[in-house]
Amino acid sequence: MKASMYFNYTSRSLLRGGLRTLLAVFCVAVGVMAIVALQLVGSMLQNSLTSSTRDTNGGDIAVTAQSVPFKASDLSYFEQLKSEGAITNYTAVMSANGSLSPVASPGTSGPLSPVASSSQSFSVNAVDPNNYPVVSPPTFVTPSYGSVSNLLTRNQVIITQQLSTTFHHKVGDIVTVYIKTQAGSGQTLHVTIAGVVADSGVFAQSGNLMLISAHDEQAAAPSTPASYSTVYVTTANQAQTDAVVKAINQHFPLASTQTVAGALQAQQSSIDLISKFLEIAGLLALLIGGVGIVNTMQVLLSRRKTEIAMLKTTGYRRVDLYVLFGLEAGLLGMVGGIIGAAAATGVSSIVRILMQNLGLTVPFQLNPWTIAGGVAIGLVTALIFGLIPIVQAANIRPLNVIRDLSESRGASSIALTIALLVVLSVLFCALAIVILKNDVVLGIAAVYGAFAFLLVLSVFFGLVVFVVSKLPVPEHFDLRYLALILVGMAASVLLYLVLPVFGILLFAASLVGIVIVLVPRTWKVSTKMALRNIGRQRTRTTTTMLALFITASLADRR
Repeated sequence: MKASMYFNYTSRSLLRGGLRTLLAVFCVAVGVMAIVALQLVGSMLQNSLTSSTRDTNGGDIAVTAQSVPFKASDLSYFEQLKSEGAITNYTAVMSANGSLSPVASPGTSGPLSPVASSSQSFSVNAVDPNNYPVVSPPTFVTPSYGSVSNLLTRNQVIITQQLSTTFHHKVGDIVTVYIKTQAGSGQTLHVTIAGVVADSGVFAQSGNLMLISAHDEQAAAPSTPASYSTVYVTTANQAQTDAVVKAINQHFPLASTQTVAGALQAQQSSIDLISKFLEIAGLLALLIGGVGIVNTMQVLLSRRKTEIAMLKTTGYRRVDLYVLFGLEAGLLGMVGGIIGAAAATGVSSIVRILMQNLGLTVPFQLNPWTIAGGVAIGLVTALIFGLIPIVQAANIRPLNVIRDLSESRGASSIALTIALLVVLSVLFCALAIVILKNDVVLGIAAVYGAFAFLLVLSVFFGLVVFVVSKLPVPEHFDLRYLALILVGMAASVLLYLVLPVFGILLFAASLVGIVIVLVPRTWKVSTKMALRNIGRQRTRTTTTMLALFITASLADRR
């Protein structure tokens, strides 16, 4: 067989398939889009949480006072560590809650006492402008040349970009802020917004945050002793970090310490869990796309029985047909993979925006290897799920086609189908393990768990198809038919209490049973033929219903 024959025959066959070909491409594209988009989102999330972890942690060590805040006298210990060379630098932060909208406390008759509103509140950090942060300096949005030491002076504050967006404030605005500390004391300050910092680096996960000078905060309440919630420490190396952590834990037993390594480990476990969940969800969509490929290719190849018989009678072997139909499936998978991978970039951008609306800053990044892997996944998926219809089509006997006989459904045919299903499940399981980064146990559990779920759904839809195909279309009303309609209505009412949508559908179907008796005779004949045709290809109809049901479910969740 000439090489041109492979590609010409394959491309022409796909073009002749029309809507069926588009359906197969759509099935692959949806599966690839889901898995690539979720992988891209997971990659963006991982890059967001693991990049510049030292800046996000505030330093090599973050010392947090959980129950008893640090006093000004406690800072002398960190000054001692610095003078001894155990640490390179440190800075202390006073944390409080702030609100821009004063709200009267209930039950008070005197002057209004502002209270932070949960819907309009944000975090306030009082810092030393000359020594904050001890890691990389922040990136300023406005002014671009700004610095913490220059802007945090004379009751001026710095806000994050997210706070600026949330409360619609900009540089130069004069606002009234009510600050309430953990100790319960509070004071009102009139401040000017002097700068807006980007949500990156030390402020990557800060959310709505306002920075104020510790001197200005204490000047507003001189009688209130300073209390610090967190001290950020930098060291020269990891060995020094480990030694200082032990010393701090011994000196402040009630405080907790978090190093960069500890933060990375905690983030990585969360990232792995989220990534696995997203990849399993994508695998389910890919599996549904594979079911659509099986159904579509069965229809495409079954319509070419005469053509296949002619190819075999002219000398084409089974191996030639495997290659021919394999190229057809591979081309479907490659086109669907390209479309799905391209669509996944847009979907991942939308998901990223939604995550940002939830307060999580995620930079938009495209991994070319993930996108290229999506195209490969589409190709491999089409070949795996095209295996059954390809083998069945290659086994067509020309004599049966000439005599218009149906293919044998004996024990050998059933055994071949079962063997092909086992091979398909093993191949898809191997693909799942690769997608899940060689997690064998999770890959096997996800794939065969999904197969079990689809088997249960298939049995259910098979029963639905059987019942629908046996529904009567009477010429006139009789007692048995009326009893059937009444049973359907009663069942729909009971089903509505548990599953309202299905109850409504069943009630509508019962009403259609009344209407069908009243329509003209020609309509009744068409309806009866449609019902009987549904039952003729029960397996194919069940597969189509299964694919449409789960595709609609996934679309509804998105």
